Amino acid sequence: MVKPPDSKAAPKPIQIAMDGPDTSDLRVIGGSRSDRFNSALINSMINTGWFFPKQSAEDRTRQLFVAVKGMQAFAPADEIEGMIAAQAMAAHHASMECSRRAMVPDQPFEAAQGFRKAAANASRTFVELLSALDRKRGKGGQQVVRVEHVHVHPGGQALVGNVQAGDAAAATPTAPKAIGHDTSGITLDDLIGEQPAPVGREGV
Repeated sequence: MVKPPDSKAAPKPIQIAMDGPDTSDLRVIGGSRSDRFNSALINSMINTGWFFPKQSAEDRTRQLFVAVKGMQAFAPADEIEGMIAAQAMAAHHASMECSRRAMVPDQPFEAAQGFRKAAANASRTFVELLSALDRKRGKGGQQVVRVEHVHVHPGGQALVGNVQAGDAAAATPTAPKAIGHDTSGITLDDLIGEQPAPVGREGV
């Protein structure tokens, strides 16, 4: 009689060899120096595609080529970029497949509409992953705000330029005083001398 295994026995630890000899022939696709990582990542990405039953070997090979070539186009520099590329290709597969199913004839409108929404969500995910990859590579750039129209109401002032906190008082321009509002006690006659009264011509 075979003794049943003890359910209370401690599970054996999983051992993963990280320092063994490896190749990097697939680094241009997965971004890693380890082809074990690259191969596993590529396989998981391929499995997100849908291969319909009774598909010919030629069609399957063509579909696999497009998937792997698309992942290679991201030119991942490391494992993180490789995973972003794999997720982007998975989102691409989802978007394309949902778009295809949305066009199947004689299906309920609600089903087709649901597939179209799912395709749009997958497409947005694809774009977000591209943006994440650009940010990781330092290509996110700075946000640029373009001002099309500026409306200054009577009594208001408009400032153009970089204004920091505490600079409002220094940056606010002071309106020039009119001569009639001068409070220094100096008049126009004091500056240029008293002018003779204009002499009119006779008969005018």
